Amino acid sequence: MKILFIAPNYLPHIGGVERHIESICREILKDNHSISILVQKFDNSYSDYERNNNLEIIRLNKSSKKIVRKIKIATYMLLNLKKILKYDIIHFHDYETFWAYGLFVYPMLKLFGKKIYITFHGWEGDIPPKKSIIFKRKLITAFTTANVSVGHFISKWYSTKPDIVSYGGVDRVDNLSQNKELYILFVGRLASDTGIFDCVKAWEIMSKDNNLELVICGDGPLRQEVENYVNKYNIQRVVFKGYVNNVSSYIKDAKIIFTSGYLGILEALSYQKNVIAIYDNELKKDYLTMIPNYEEMMWVTDNRMENIISVYHDVIINNVKKEIGYQYACKNSWQKVKEDYYKLWEL
Repeated sequence: MKILFIAPNYLPHIGGVERHIESICREILKDNHSISILVQKFDNSYSDYERNNNLEIIRLNKSSKKIVRKIKIATYMLLNLKKILKYDIIHFHDYETFWAYGLFVYPMLKLFGKKIYITFHGWEGDIPPKKSIIFKRKLITAFTTANVSVGHFISKWYSTKPDIVSYGGVDRVDNLSQNKELYILFVGRLASDTGIFDCVKAWEIMSKDNNLELVICGDGPLRQEVENYVNKYNIQRVVFKGYVNNVSSYIKDAKIIFTSGYLGILEALSYQKNVIAIYDNELKKDYLTMIPNYEEMMWVTDNRMENIISVYHDVIINNVKKEIGYQYACKNSWQKVKEDYYKLWEL
């Protein structure tokens, strides 16, 4: 079977969508299918074309001008329509890729009876989402054969009906007895929606009750601002690691993990760790609290300092949730995600 994934970006660029695609490709390739990934080239150091056995990556040169990008994408799709029609599965990742790549060829794909699929990942950062984005997502849902929503919150905030809801996957972790509890860990992008500032401000208080370090794994637009805050207020025992390629090496020895993205949560739970997730708006609250049975396996709180501190103290004396969380992570393997995609594609 020949599969075409059209995505915003792919490795070596780092992000949740990239990890999602790379992981499901790894599983699908085990079944001897062939996969093509079509993306724009956001970094000139990336090659235009790569091939590794049954996986090929096609990168289109990205112009700095929006209109030129649109013309390049439309031209590529139209000139390669014959090739595209030979794929058994055509699957878009996120609404922007369908809007950029799919609209030009949609009538012809339907004319030839091709089924089209899409995965909706995350949100755009606007709260509430813009009406124009909601309209586009609803329209694309109508255009496509079936869709995956990453998280139940998407159907609530975008009024779309998912065929499958996924929270991503994780690789099974064994030898848990070798794990240690040496520090408090933050994992995630250093940005306004991940709770990094709330975590650091809470640590200013929490650090007085223990001798642990706060280790921060991640990078992003707020890194310098957060480092300046730590230095200005002389907050003790804060270690910035920046982007870490193998974050599991830090997760396995953490006592408590602050993280608020689905993949980060799953990976922390797979190591049987206590997880605290912080939200600062209603959409992020739904993003976290609409995870089925979330309250049984992790702690979710708003960003009021007294609530973060209260949750932290509750974690210290309550170790029951991490076992339930571990079982949840074991059930959400990347193999299961692959099987969800197969179900979506009616294989």
